[in-house]
Amino acid sequence: MATFQARVEGLTGVGTLSSDTNPTLNELTEFLKDGVLDVTGRLLSIDPLKVTLFTRKTASDSQGVEVGRAQIITVLREANADGSADNSTAWRTCRQIPIGLQSRVVDKDSLEYASMFSPVYAIDDTGVINVYPAPSSDNGIEVYYVNNTPVNDSDASLTYAHDAIKYFPSDKIYLVVMYAAIKCLEARMAEFAIDEEDVEMVQAITQNLSTLKQEYNAAFGLISSKKDRGER
Repeated sequence: MATFQARVEGLTGVGTLSSDTNPTLNELTEFLKDGVLDVTGRLLSIDPLKVTLFTRKTASDSQGVEVGRAQIITVLREANADGSADNSTAWRTCRQIPIGLQSRVVDKDSLEYASMFSPVYAIDDTGVINVYPAPSSDNGIEVYYVNNTPVNDSDASLTYAHDAIKYFPSDKIYLVVMYAAIKCLEARMAEFAIDEEDVEMVQAITQNLSTLKQEYNAAFGLISSKKDRGER
């Protein structure tokens, strides 16, 4: 499969990108990452039930899980059993509580007390997730969330040289490529605005940019219409 660089270059028609062009390859990498987040947000705003297509998991045996303030889907805690061996009974869903209750949920005399059969979690001001009762080597936790760190299929930080995106629907990758192409053309246009380059080139880029923007926005409109009609 063609790399993201090749696919974006094919859409923009402005030649081969490098470390010396505008935009640079490093900037293209950032455009792709931004595109993943933009497309994720748009698709979930259209159909929140598709959240499983963007789900990522972090497992831990200790307190204090960080997922970059990502949207939490669910938090699970083991209940004195091996959750990997018995998913039907060992894992208990944690209920989110206000951070102000964190001291009461560990007090056995409190009505807010959280047992291993009714665990809870709280998110502090730094975005750290704490689970109660506290996890341990015998009672681990799993945090499922909407991925907000774009990576390729090998979990490497996404770059222009890759051709796949993990924790992301493969049939929507073309939208990420389109987003990056739009940003590349906008960067190139800014250069021409300053240097007053070839008028014909500016006109060509302007037309291509306008077309891509229309197609990008129209794609979400089509997805929304299909969702409203109950189509897949």
